Amino acid sequence: MSCETHWGIWLHAVRPASELAELSAAAEELGAAAILVADEGTDRDLFVTLATLAQRTRQVLLVAAVTNPHSRHPVATAAAFASLAELAPRRVVAGFGTGGSRVLGPMGFAPGRPYTALVECLDVLEALLRGELVEHSGEFAVRGASLPWARGRSLPVAIAGRHPRVERLAAERADWVVLAGRAVRDVPELVARLRRVGTAARGRPPAIAWNPTTGWTDAMIADLRAHFAYMAVDMPAADRRALGLDDAQIETLREIVNRNGPEAAASQLDDAVVQRFAVTGERADVTSRLSDLRRQVQPELLLFDAGDYTTSYVEDVASVAREAGAVQGLGGLKYAMDLDS
Repeated sequence: MSCETHWGIWLHAVRPASELAELSAAAEELGAAAILVADEGTDRDLFVTLATLAQRTRQVLLVAAVTNPHSRHPVATAAAFASLAELAPRRVVAGFGTGGSRVLGPMGFAPGRPYTALVECLDVLEALLRGELVEHSGEFAVRGASLPWARGRSLPVAIAGRHPRVERLAAERADWVVLAGRAVRDVPELVARLRRVGTAARGRPPAIAWNPTTGWTDAMIADLRAHFAYMAVDMPAADRRALGLDDAQIETLREIVNRNGPEAAASQLDDAVVQRFAVTGERADVTSRLSDLRRQVQPELLLFDAGDYTTSYVEDVASVAREAGAVQGLGGLKYAMDLDS
């Protein structure tokens, strides 16, 4: 396992794909190793966006962060990832999760067995990319599907999720575990556990991509509050209790988020939420704390949200990442793309 920490940017497709591609190219030039793109359903399409980024960048890893088994049929998702791999060989990471309320709510989905659907989705994806003829009955149906043109095109898989079962699945099966929305103080112990589980299950630990959620300006911290308002709606019950949020408060947050967006719900959260789940303060303080956390956690990838979709913001992130000890460029991260070769 590499002991180096690289850095990357986590984008939401809230801008035209051409703008995100320019931003991604700038991040690559500044030393980013990975560009992640969220799949929120009502934003611009994940795969169109990633394809545009693939044509504008040269080396950075392109990570779906993350899609789910419900909003697209898993056979279509497998075909989309295999198509991306043709555009950007050895650069695409297929990211999955169970899906949250922001992506599933507008489509009217309320999965009864989201974990089971995730496992089945991974099984189908991997079988299709091995060139198998797939029949499947479960949370979704597959009838004689195959992708003969994609045979042998295995892809690294990333899994994100806060539920313990999803964490264990990620450690045992995924090449990457994407961590976000975690209490900062709990991350060192969590990562150590995930690495132990992965090593016991298959002889090697997963690579860790960690977004500690940072803010060093008033505007960034205001954005964090809006983000956590949305996050709290899907938060595991134990985390809600730790923050003193009862069911009535969560339902109020959900109604405000659904009706007016997460920004309108930000005022419902107190400082304890930000302090528990984010690294904030003056820029120098954030950099110093990130440096300490990087040494404790040793993630392969340190992720920064795109708090501002400008080149100047990416330049600032690159500087913070460098001062916190992250290395520049792809470098040792290539090992994660070669695990099955």
